[in-house]
Amino acid sequence: MSRVRVPGPLAGRDFRLLYSSTVVSGLGDWLDQVALLVLVTTVWHGGAGDLALVVAASMLPLLATPFLAVLVDRRQSRRVLILTDLVQAGLTLGLVVAPGVYWAAGLVLVRSALGSVGGLAGQIQLRVSVPPDGVQAATVLLQTAMQSVKILGPALGGLLVAFMSPRAVFAANACTFLVGVITARALRSTSSPSRNADLHYFKELGEGFQHVFGSRLLRSLLFVMCSLMFVVFLYDSMAALIVPALGMGTSFIGYMVSAVGLGGVVGSLLMGRFAARLRPFLTVAGSVLAIGCIIVAIGFAIVHEIRIDSAVWLCVIFLLGIASAGILVTFPSVVHSETPVELTGRVWALMNSAPAVLNVLAPVLAAALVVWIGIGNLLLLAGAALLLAAVVVAVRLGGVPPTAPPSTAPPSTAPKSGADDGVGRAEAPTPGPAPLNSGAPHRETRAPRVKRAGSSTEEITMADKIDKLAEAGFALNDANDAQQAVLKSLTEDEIDVLLSVKSRVEAAGSDVEGHSVSDPSGGYLW
Repeated sequence: MSRVRVPGPLAGRDFRLLYSSTVVSGLGDWLDQVALLVLVTTVWHGGAGDLALVVAASMLPLLATPFLAVLVDRRQSRRVLILTDLVQAGLTLGLVVAPGVYWAAGLVLVRSALGSVGGLAGQIQLRVSVPPDGVQAATVLLQTAMQSVKILGPALGGLLVAFMSPRAVFAANACTFLVGVITARALRSTSSPSRNADLHYFKELGEGFQHVFGSRLLRSLLFVMCSLMFVVFLYDSMAALIVPALGMGTSFIGYMVSAVGLGGVVGSLLMGRFAARLRPFLTVAGSVLAIGCIIVAIGFAIVHEIRIDSAVWLCVIFLLGIASAGILVTFPSVVHSETPVELTGRVWALMNSAPAVLNVLAPVLAAALVVWIGIGNLLLLAGAALLLAAVVVAVRLGGVPPTAPPSTAPPSTAPKSGADDGVGRAEAPTPGPAPLNSGAPHRETRAPRVKRAGSSTEEITMADKIDKLAEAGFALNDANDAQQAVLKSLTEDEIDVLLSVKSRVEAAGSDVEGHSVSDPSGGYLW
C-alpha cells in the first residue's frame, strides 16, 4: 500500500502540534462564547447592558497588545504558550463558580489579555516551526482549520448547552487550554529571546512601530485593513437585523455563520493552490470587489423588499465566505514576509490592534445609521464604500509582486537537561543558499538586517527593494513572476551593485548598450 502523503507543513512535527492546539483552542472558544451568552441572558437574566459589558471585556485587551508584545518578544515562544494556556485554564474554571456578571466580566477581561499574548506567541512559534518557504502554506492550513471550526463550533456549543449547563461547558473549555499546555511542552523548537532585552522598554516598543511605518508595504496593508474592517463591521455588527429584513427567521443567523465558515474553507483551499502566484494587493482588491457586490445586492433586496428563497441567500453568503478568504490569507502572509522573526510579536500586535480599535467604534456608528437611513441603505452605503476601496487598492497597490518567503532567525535549542522542562528542541538550521533543486528561489536564509540601538545597519524590506529599483528606472512591470522572485531575494549589497552597473552602462551612452527589452533573460531591467 502507498503511504498517505501529509500536506506541506503538516509533515513537520512541531507544526502538527501547533496546528492541533490551534484547532482545539478555536473549538473551545466557540463553545465558551455560546455558553457565556446563555449564562448572562438565561441564568442571570441580564439585559443589553450586561451583554455589552461582557463583549467589551473581551475586546478591550486587544488595544493593549502592542504594549504587551515587547514582553512576548523578550521570552521564548514555547514558554509563553505554556504559561498563558495554564493561567487561562484556571480563569476559565473560575467562570464555573462566578456568582454574577461583574465577576464574569473581570475573568473574561484578564483571560482575553492572556489570550492576546498567547496569540502573539503562536505567530512567533509558527515562524520557527516551518521553513521560510512554508509559512504561506502553514497560514493557509491554519485559516482553513479556523473556518472549519467556525462551522462546527457554534452548532456543537448550542448542542452542549442544550444537554449540559453553561458552567459545565466552561469546564470543557478549560480542558482545551490544558491540551494547549501539553502540546506546547512537546514542542522542540522555540524562538530565541530578543537580543535587546536589556534595552529600555519604550525603545523596544518603538522598534515595532518603526518597522511597520518604515515599510511602505506594511504601512499600506495597515491602512487598507483598517479601512476595510471598519466598513465590514458596519454591517456585520447588524447581522441580527439583516436576517429578518430579508424575510428569514432568526434561526437562520446560525445557518448564515455556518455558510460563511464553509465558504471560508473553500476559499482558503483555493488560496492555498494559487496564493503564491498572486499579487497580494490585487488579490485583496478582487476579494473586496466581490464582497462589495454581494453587500450591495443584499441592501438592494432589503430596500426594495425583494423576497428570495432562503436557500438562495445561504448560497450568496457562502460566496461571501469564499471571497473573504482572499483577505484573511493574504494579510498574515504579507505581514510574515515583511517581518524578521525577532519583531514578529510587536509587528503582529500593531497590525491587528489598529483595526480592532475601529471594530469597537463601527457598531456604534452602525446603530446610529440604521436609525437614520435604515438597514438596507446602510448595506448599500457599505457596499459602495467597499467597491470604491477595491478600485483604489487595485490602482495604487495592484502592482506589488507576490510575497517572497519570509526570512527567519534560527530557533533556539534547549538543553536536554537542567532548569528547563527537559524537552529537546530542533537544531538550528545552517544558514546558506537553498538547494538548487528545492523549487524555492535561490536565496540566503539569514534574517534581514534590522536597525538596533547603536547600529547604523537598516533593514531593507521587499517593498523598499522594489521602490529602490523602480526609482532608478527599472521596468519591473515587465518582469514575470520568477524574475520578480529573484529580485525580491536580492540583498541590499546586490541591489547597490545592480544600480551601480546600470549607472555605468547609461554613462557609457552609445558605446555600451543594455539588453534588448525582448531578451527573456532580464532585458526588463534596462
